[in-house]
Amino acid sequence: MTVCLTAVLQLSISADRVFDMETSNTVQELFKRIQQAVIKGNFTEAEKLRNELIVNEPMAISEAVQAAELIEQGMSAAIDKNHLALYPELYDGLSPEERSSFFHSLKKYTLAANKILLKFGSLNNRLFFIEAGTVAVGLPQPDNKLKVIAQLGRGDVLGEYSFATISLCSATAVTKTECQLRCLEGKVAEGWEEKHPGLYEKLIDYCLKYGRIDQIERFKEAQTPSHPRYPVEGVVNATLLDKNGQSTEMKFRGEIGEISRSGTSFSIHSNKKEELKKLLTRSLSLDFVCKTSGKQLSFTIPGEVVRVSFLLYSDYLLHIKFHKLIPEEIILKFKP
Repeated sequence: MTVCLTAVLQLSISADRVFDMETSNTVQELFKRIQQAVIKGNFTEAEKLRNELIVNEPMAISEAVQAAELIEQGMSAAIDKNHLALYPELYDGLSPEERSSFFHSLKKYTLAANKILLKFGSLNNRLFFIEAGTVAVGLPQPDNKLKVIAQLGRGDVLGEYSFATISLCSATAVTKTECQLRCLEGKVAEGWEEKHPGLYEKLIDYCLKYGRIDQIERFKEAQTPSHPRYPVEGVVNATLLDKNGQSTEMKFRGEIGEISRSGTSFSIHSNKKEELKKLLTRSLSLDFVCKTSGKQLSFTIPGEVVRVSFLLYSDYLLHIKFHKLIPEEIILKFKP
Protein backbone atom coordinates (compact mmCIF):
# COMPACT_ATOMS: atom_id res chain seq x y z
CA MET A 1 0.00 0.00 0.00
CA THR A 2 1.31 3.47 -0.91
CA VAL A 3 -0.27 6.68 0.26
CA CYS A 4 -1.59 9.13 -2.35
CA LEU A 5 0.83 11.46 -4.18
CA THR A 6 -0.41 14.62 -2.49
CA ALA A 7 0.08 13.07 0.92
CA VAL A 8 3.54 11.81 -0.07
CA LEU A 9 4.60 15.32 -1.04
CA GLN A 10 3.30 16.70 2.24
CA LEU A 11 5.06 13.97 4.18
CA SER A 12 8.30 14.55 2.30
CA ILE A 13 8.26 18.26 3.05
CA SER A 14 7.64 17.65 6.76
CA ALA A 15 10.15 14.79 6.95
CA ASP A 16 13.05 16.23 4.92
CA ARG A 17 14.01 18.54 7.74
CA VAL A 18 17.43 20.07 8.11
CA PHE A 19 19.32 18.29 10.86
CA ASP A 20 21.61 20.41 13.01
CA MET A 21 25.25 19.57 13.65
CA GLU A 22 24.44 17.92 17.00
CA THR A 23 22.00 15.44 15.50
CA SER A 24 23.71 12.06 15.31
CA ASN A 25 23.93 10.03 12.15
CA THR A 26 21.90 7.31 13.88
CA VAL A 27 19.00 9.69 14.53
CA GLN A 28 19.11 10.96 10.96
CA GLU A 29 19.15 7.44 9.55
CA LEU A 30 16.29 6.22 11.75
CA PHE A 31 14.19 9.27 10.94
CA LYS A 32 14.65 8.80 7.19
CA ARG A 33 13.80 5.11 7.49
CA ILE A 34 10.61 6.08 9.31
CA GLN A 35 9.77 8.46 6.49
CA GLN A 36 10.34 5.75 3.87
CA ALA A 37 8.19 3.25 5.80
CA VAL A 38 5.35 5.77 6.04
CA ILE A 39 5.45 6.58 2.33
CA LYS A 40 5.28 2.83 1.57
CA GLY A 41 2.32 2.50 3.91
CA ASN A 42 4.21 0.18 6.28
CA PHE A 43 3.06 1.85 9.48
CA THR A 44 3.86 -1.11 11.72
CA GLU A 45 7.49 -0.89 10.64
CA ALA A 46 7.43 2.89 11.10
CA GLU A 47 6.20 2.45 14.70
CA LYS A 48 8.93 -0.11 15.40
CA LEU A 49 11.57 2.28 14.09
CA ARG A 50 10.19 5.13 16.18
CA ASN A 51 10.34 2.93 19.30
CA GLU A 52 13.93 2.08 18.36
CA LEU A 53 14.64 5.80 18.10
CA ILE A 54 13.18 6.45 21.56
CA VAL A 55 15.07 3.59 23.20
CA ASN A 56 18.46 4.14 21.56
CA GLU A 57 18.37 7.92 21.34
CA PRO A 58 16.39 9.13 24.39
CA MET A 59 17.57 12.73 23.92
CA ALA A 60 16.11 12.93 20.39
CA ILE A 61 12.78 14.12 21.78
CA SER A 62 12.01 16.50 18.92
CA GLU A 63 12.63 13.79 16.33
CA ALA A 64 10.45 11.29 18.21
CA VAL A 65 7.57 13.77 18.33
CA GLN A 66 7.92 14.63 14.64
CA ALA A 67 8.08 10.92 13.77
CA ALA A 68 4.81 10.33 15.63
CA GLU A 69 3.16 13.19 13.74
CA LEU A 70 4.54 11.83 10.48
CA ILE A 71 3.16 8.35 11.12
CA GLU A 72 -0.25 9.68 12.17
CA GLN A 73 -0.46 11.89 9.07
CA GLY A 74 0.45 8.97 6.84
CA MET A 75 -2.06 6.64 8.46
CA SER A 76 -4.82 9.20 8.09
CA ALA A 77 -3.98 9.79 4.41
CA ALA A 78 -4.01 6.06 3.69
CA ILE A 79 -7.54 5.38 5.00
CA ASP A 80 -9.88 4.01 2.33
CA LYS A 81 -12.69 6.59 2.19
CA ASN A 82 -14.96 4.12 0.37
CA HIS A 83 -14.69 1.77 3.34
CA LEU A 84 -15.54 4.55 5.79
CA ALA A 85 -18.63 5.43 3.77
CA LEU A 86 -19.96 1.87 4.22
CA TYR A 87 -19.97 2.13 8.02
CA PRO A 88 -20.85 5.73 8.94
CA GLU A 89 -22.53 4.74 12.23
CA LEU A 90 -19.21 3.29 13.38
CA TYR A 91 -16.64 5.76 12.07
CA ASP A 92 -18.62 8.94 12.74
CA GLY A 93 -18.46 8.14 16.44
CA LEU A 94 -14.66 7.88 16.49
CA SER A 95 -12.05 10.57 16.91
CA PRO A 96 -9.57 11.05 14.02
CA GLU A 97 -6.93 9.12 15.98
CA GLU A 98 -9.33 6.28 16.83
CA ARG A 99 -10.56 6.13 13.24
CA SER A 100 -7.03 5.82 11.94
CA SER A 101 -5.99 3.19 14.46
CA PHE A 102 -9.16 1.16 13.89
CA PHE A 103 -8.91 1.15 10.10
CA HIS A 104 -5.26 0.10 10.11
CA SER A 105 -6.07 -2.74 12.51
CA LEU A 106 -8.09 -4.40 9.73
CA LYS A 107 -6.71 -6.93 7.26
CA LYS A 108 -8.16 -7.04 3.76
CA TYR A 109 -9.10 -10.33 2.07
CA THR A 110 -10.65 -11.47 -1.20
CA LEU A 111 -12.30 -14.88 -0.86
CA ALA A 112 -13.86 -17.18 -3.45
CA ALA A 113 -17.41 -18.55 -3.13
CA ASN A 114 -18.16 -21.43 -0.73
CA LYS A 115 -15.54 -20.47 1.87
CA ILE A 116 -16.56 -20.99 5.50
CA LEU A 117 -16.05 -17.87 7.62
CA LEU A 118 -17.80 -19.03 10.78
CA LYS A 119 -18.86 -22.49 11.92
CA PHE A 120 -21.83 -23.08 14.19
CA GLY A 121 -20.78 -24.03 17.71
CA SER A 122 -17.10 -23.22 17.21
CA LEU A 123 -14.87 -20.59 18.76
CA ASN A 124 -14.44 -17.29 16.97
CA ASN A 125 -12.50 -14.14 17.78
CA ARG A 126 -12.82 -12.32 14.45
CA LEU A 127 -15.08 -9.56 13.18
CA PHE A 128 -15.70 -9.21 9.44
CA PHE A 129 -16.68 -6.10 7.49
CA ILE A 130 -18.15 -7.03 4.11
CA GLU A 131 -17.25 -4.60 1.32
CA ALA A 132 -18.48 -6.64 -1.66
CA GLY A 133 -20.19 -9.97 -2.32
CA THR A 134 -22.78 -12.03 -0.46
CA VAL A 135 -22.46 -14.21 2.65
CA ALA A 136 -25.11 -16.78 3.61
CA VAL A 137 -25.75 -17.22 7.35
CA GLY A 138 -27.61 -20.28 8.54
CA LEU A 139 -28.01 -23.22 10.85
CA PRO A 140 -26.67 -26.71 10.00
CA GLN A 141 -29.29 -29.39 9.37
CA PRO A 142 -29.12 -33.19 9.88
CA ASP A 143 -28.85 -33.74 6.10
CA ASN A 144 -25.56 -31.79 6.09
CA LYS A 145 -27.27 -28.81 4.49
CA LEU A 146 -27.55 -25.23 5.71
CA LYS A 147 -30.89 -23.65 6.57
CA VAL A 148 -30.26 -20.04 5.53
CA ILE A 149 -31.68 -17.48 7.95
CA ALA A 150 -29.95 -14.34 6.68
CA GLN A 151 -27.91 -13.05 3.75
CA LEU A 152 -25.32 -10.39 4.37
CA GLY A 153 -23.65 -8.11 1.84
CA ARG A 154 -21.97 -4.79 1.24
CA GLY A 155 -21.92 -2.68 4.41
CA ASP A 156 -22.79 -5.53 6.81
CA VAL A 157 -20.74 -6.89 9.71
CA LEU A 158 -20.33 -10.58 10.46
CA GLY A 159 -19.23 -12.43 13.58
CA GLU A 160 -20.41 -9.75 15.97
CA TYR A 161 -22.29 -12.22 18.21
CA SER A 162 -19.23 -14.23 19.22
CA PHE A 163 -16.99 -11.15 19.04
CA ALA A 164 -19.11 -8.86 21.25
CA THR A 165 -19.88 -11.62 23.74
CA ILE A 166 -17.86 -14.53 25.06
CA SER A 167 -19.68 -17.27 23.21
CA LEU A 168 -19.56 -19.90 20.52
CA CYS A 169 -20.71 -19.10 16.99
CA SER A 170 -24.51 -18.98 16.88
CA ALA A 171 -24.61 -19.81 13.15
CA THR A 172 -22.51 -20.90 10.19
CA ALA A 173 -21.45 -18.30 7.61
CA VAL A 174 -20.37 -19.20 4.08
CA THR A 175 -19.41 -16.95 1.16
CA LYS A 176 -22.12 -17.28 -1.49
CA THR A 177 -20.14 -15.30 -4.09
CA GLU A 178 -16.63 -13.97 -4.28
CA CYS A 179 -16.30 -11.55 -1.37
CA GLN A 180 -14.07 -8.65 -0.45
CA LEU A 181 -13.92 -8.05 3.27
CA ARG A 182 -11.79 -6.70 6.06
CA CYS A 183 -11.14 -8.66 9.24
CA LEU A 184 -10.38 -7.54 12.78
CA GLU A 185 -8.70 -9.99 15.14
CA GLY A 186 -9.86 -9.90 18.75
CA LYS A 187 -6.32 -9.80 20.13
CA VAL A 188 -5.60 -6.70 18.06
CA ALA A 189 -8.72 -4.94 19.34
CA GLU A 190 -7.89 -5.77 22.94
CA GLY A 191 -4.50 -4.11 22.46
CA TRP A 192 -6.08 -0.70 21.93
CA GLU A 193 -6.68 -0.04 25.63
CA GLU A 194 -3.40 1.73 26.40
CA LYS A 195 -3.33 4.05 23.39
CA HIS A 196 -7.07 4.39 22.72
CA PRO A 197 -9.06 3.66 25.91
CA GLY A 198 -12.73 3.35 25.12
CA LEU A 199 -12.31 2.40 21.46
CA TYR A 200 -13.03 -1.28 22.08
CA GLU A 201 -16.22 -0.39 23.97
CA LYS A 202 -17.36 1.85 21.09
CA LEU A 203 -16.91 -1.08 18.70
CA ILE A 204 -18.88 -3.43 20.96
CA ASP A 205 -21.70 -0.88 21.22
CA TYR A 206 -21.78 -0.66 17.42
CA CYS A 207 -21.92 -4.46 17.10
CA LEU A 208 -24.78 -4.76 19.56
CA LYS A 209 -26.75 -1.94 17.93
CA TYR A 210 -26.25 -2.61 14.22
CA GLY A 211 -25.40 -6.31 13.98
CA ARG A 212 -27.76 -9.19 13.25
CA ILE A 213 -27.42 -10.83 16.68
CA ASP A 214 -31.08 -10.48 17.67
CA GLN A 215 -32.39 -11.74 14.33
CA ILE A 216 -30.33 -14.93 14.48
CA GLU A 217 -31.08 -15.59 18.15
CA ARG A 218 -34.83 -15.06 17.72
CA PHE A 219 -34.85 -17.53 14.82
CA LYS A 220 -32.94 -20.12 16.83
CA GLU A 221 -35.27 -19.80 19.81
CA ALA A 222 -38.30 -20.19 17.55
CA GLN A 223 -36.88 -23.28 15.83
CA THR A 224 -35.28 -25.05 18.78
CA PRO A 225 -37.51 -26.77 21.35
CA SER A 226 -36.40 -25.84 24.87
CA HIS A 227 -37.25 -27.00 28.36
CA PRO A 228 -39.12 -24.57 30.62
CA ARG A 229 -36.87 -22.27 32.61
CA TYR A 230 -37.53 -21.51 36.25
CA PRO A 231 -36.13 -18.67 38.38
CA VAL A 232 -34.20 -19.95 41.34
CA GLU A 233 -32.30 -18.62 44.34
CA GLY A 234 -29.15 -20.32 45.48
CA VAL A 235 -25.46 -20.81 44.88
CA VAL A 236 -23.36 -23.13 42.79
CA ASN A 237 -19.81 -24.24 43.49
CA ALA A 238 -18.09 -24.97 40.18
CA THR A 239 -14.97 -27.05 39.64
CA LEU A 240 -13.22 -27.02 36.28
CA LEU A 241 -12.70 -30.49 34.80
CA ASP A 242 -9.78 -31.53 32.63
CA LYS A 243 -10.09 -33.35 29.28
CA ASN A 244 -10.38 -36.66 31.11
CA GLY A 245 -13.23 -35.42 33.29
CA GLN A 246 -11.05 -35.16 36.39
CA SER A 247 -11.31 -32.24 38.80
CA THR A 248 -8.69 -29.49 38.58
CA GLU A 249 -7.62 -26.95 41.18
CA MET A 250 -9.66 -24.17 39.53
CA LYS A 251 -12.82 -23.55 41.55
CA PHE A 252 -15.26 -20.64 41.78
CA ARG A 253 -18.63 -19.80 43.25
CA GLY A 254 -21.65 -18.16 41.64
CA GLU A 255 -25.23 -17.11 42.28
CA ILE A 256 -27.90 -18.97 40.30
CA GLY A 257 -30.35 -17.00 38.17
CA GLU A 258 -32.43 -19.65 36.43
CA ILE A 259 -32.49 -23.36 35.72
CA SER A 260 -34.10 -25.88 33.36
CA ARG A 261 -33.67 -29.58 32.73
CA SER A 262 -31.05 -28.84 30.06
CA GLY A 263 -29.07 -25.96 31.51
CA THR A 264 -28.63 -23.05 33.88
CA SER A 265 -26.99 -19.67 34.26
CA PHE A 266 -25.19 -18.15 37.21
CA SER A 267 -23.33 -14.92 37.89
CA ILE A 268 -19.69 -14.66 38.92
CA HIS A 269 -17.28 -11.82 39.65
CA SER A 270 -13.97 -11.76 37.77
CA ASN A 271 -11.34 -9.23 36.77
CA LYS A 272 -9.78 -11.64 34.28
CA LYS A 273 -11.77 -11.52 31.05
CA GLU A 274 -9.13 -13.56 29.21
CA GLU A 275 -9.52 -16.39 31.71
CA LEU A 276 -13.29 -16.37 31.20
CA LYS A 277 -12.82 -16.78 27.45
CA LYS A 278 -10.83 -19.92 28.13
CA LEU A 279 -13.86 -21.45 29.87
CA LEU A 280 -15.83 -21.72 26.61
CA THR A 281 -16.52 -25.39 25.74
CA ARG A 282 -14.88 -26.48 29.03
CA SER A 283 -16.67 -28.87 31.37
CA LEU A 284 -17.52 -28.07 34.99
CA SER A 285 -18.71 -30.12 37.92
CA LEU A 286 -21.57 -28.09 39.43
CA ASP A 287 -22.64 -28.45 43.06
CA PHE A 288 -26.01 -26.73 43.56
CA VAL A 289 -27.44 -25.55 46.87
CA CYS A 290 -30.91 -24.06 46.24
CA LYS A 291 -33.93 -22.99 48.19
CA THR A 292 -37.28 -24.31 47.00
CA SER A 293 -40.59 -24.41 48.85
CA GLY A 294 -38.78 -23.32 51.99
CA LYS A 295 -36.46 -26.30 51.88
CA GLN A 296 -32.83 -26.68 50.88
CA LEU A 297 -32.14 -28.76 47.78
CA SER A 298 -28.65 -29.97 46.91
CA PHE A 299 -27.48 -31.91 43.86
CA THR A 300 -24.45 -32.23 41.56
CA ILE A 301 -24.40 -32.37 37.77
CA PRO A 302 -21.70 -31.77 35.10
CA GLY A 303 -22.14 -29.18 32.35
CA GLU A 304 -20.37 -27.26 29.60
CA VAL A 305 -19.87 -23.49 29.30
CA VAL A 306 -21.57 -22.31 26.09
CA ARG A 307 -21.63 -18.54 26.61
CA VAL A 308 -20.48 -15.79 28.97
CA SER A 309 -22.52 -12.57 29.12
CA PHE A 310 -21.24 -9.27 30.49
CA LEU A 311 -23.41 -7.86 33.28
CA LEU A 312 -21.77 -4.82 34.89
CA TYR A 313 -18.21 -3.82 35.70
CA SER A 314 -16.50 -7.14 36.51
CA ASP A 315 -19.64 -9.26 36.83
CA TYR A 316 -20.45 -11.94 34.25
CA LEU A 317 -23.19 -14.50 33.64
CA LEU A 318 -22.08 -18.04 32.74
CA HIS A 319 -24.51 -20.01 30.57
CA ILE A 320 -24.27 -23.77 31.06
CA LYS A 321 -25.55 -26.71 29.04
CA PHE A 322 -25.82 -29.86 31.15
CA HIS A 323 -24.19 -33.02 29.86
CA LYS A 324 -27.46 -34.81 30.58
CA LEU A 325 -30.95 -33.70 31.55
CA ILE A 326 -31.71 -33.11 35.20
CA PRO A 327 -34.06 -35.83 36.47
CA GLU A 328 -37.63 -34.64 36.17
CA GLU A 329 -38.34 -35.28 39.86
CA ILE A 330 -35.71 -32.66 40.74
CA ILE A 331 -36.75 -30.00 38.25
CA LEU A 332 -40.42 -30.32 39.31
CA LYS A 333 -39.42 -29.00 42.73
CA PHE A 334 -38.60 -25.65 41.09
CA LYS A 335 -42.04 -25.21 39.56
CA PRO A 336 -44.00 -22.35 41.21
